[in-house]
Amino acid sequence: MSSLLVSLTNFLENISQKKLIFLLLAISIVKTGIWYHPLLWHMLEIAKNPFENVFGDEAHKYFIYSSWLGPFIGYMLNFTSKFSFFFLHLLFSIFFLISFIFLIKDRVEKNNQRTSIILFFVFPVSMISLYWVGYDSLLLLLFTISVYFHKNLLVTLLSSIGIGLQHFEIGIVSTGLLLTCKIIEELSNKDKQKIDISYIFLLIYFFGLITGKIILYYIYVDENLVGGRFSWAYNALLHLVYNFYFNFYNIAWFSLGVGWLVIFKFFFDYKNQYPLIISLLLLLFTVMPLVDDHTRIYSASSFIIIIYYIICNNNFLKTINKNEQAIIFVIWILFPYSWIWQGDPRASMFQYDLAYVINFFFDVFNNHVDSSTIWPFERIKLDLKKFEIF
Repeated sequence: MSSLLVSLTNFLENISQKKLIFLLLAISIVKTGIWYHPLLWHMLEIAKNPFENVFGDEAHKYFIYSSWLGPFIGYMLNFTSKFSFFFLHLLFSIFFLISFIFLIKDRVEKNNQRTSIILFFVFPVSMISLYWVGYDSLLLLLFTISVYFHKNLLVTLLSSIGIGLQHFEIGIVSTGLLLTCKIIEELSNKDKQKIDISYIFLLIYFFGLITGKIILYYIYVDENLVGGRFSWAYNALLHLVYNFYFNFYNIAWFSLGVGWLVIFKFFFDYKNQYPLIISLLLLLFTVMPLVDDHTRIYSASSFIIIIYYIICNNNFLKTINKNEQAIIFVIWILFPYSWIWQGDPRASMFQYDLAYVINFFFDVFNNHVDSSTIWPFERIKLDLKKFEIF
């Protein structure tokens, strides 16, 4: 076992960064696959006419207007067919991954970059935008741009306005968690290491998010069109709370998956661990009982604080030795990401990707099966109709 660990350690140490990135990406695609978010085609309807209520009296779809920026870009570029609209969001996903690698190269010391890249792929947030190509593709890209240019107040403002137009709720939770971390740091021992973020950045971020939401109110006038996520959560509250309570282990573990092992390492080995730990627990117990797609929401909402405290934190990265890096890598390969939706783990889309190609040529996967075994999310669609979510 020790010789195997030594060999793996040497392999990760000697492989070039480019080859390491492609290896991690290839493994990740097998672990997750590439598929579209179930709401993508509803967003496409908005893209065809982003300034009118295209859903009529179907009030259970109004919350989709809260993710308006992606459809608007599709409208501006005339990407309004199914293929072009999917391709547009797939491009957002690819640009997100590329921009994050540039962020690591810019913010992380060279001798820590391999560890940082591996940790990025360990956390489920790295593959959200491919597992569910959709509104998170643009959202995570805007998050990354805002962190990369965090000292440029104009870019911060424009990025945060875009996030307010794309997913105000995740944006406000993410910024609130960052502010919570900052306040806890100020109240704790001043000699401890602190994240490199200013209150000015946070203030502009909040201002941009609220401005984005106000713009949506201005476009549609009717508040019901852009406040739907809150009304949806209220109408489905009992369903959501029951899911959280009876599936708590699944939800808690697979919110970050193997990433929790990195968090445990951070907790025991880092000097200023409490701001991050308290924020992650707050997110788990305050937001997770109010959502259905737990891994996606948790990963996206914790993304910025994970960047600052884990992935781009040179002081923490130095605490991970080469053997620990190799062990984390192996565990990550062996354990699935297992996205949690409605409290249940969901399979990789990679098998569906292959089945889709085979079915295109041979039409062998269209038997009627009342489950999500044939094509993803079919069972979810049946369940969600009970709550008028789709």
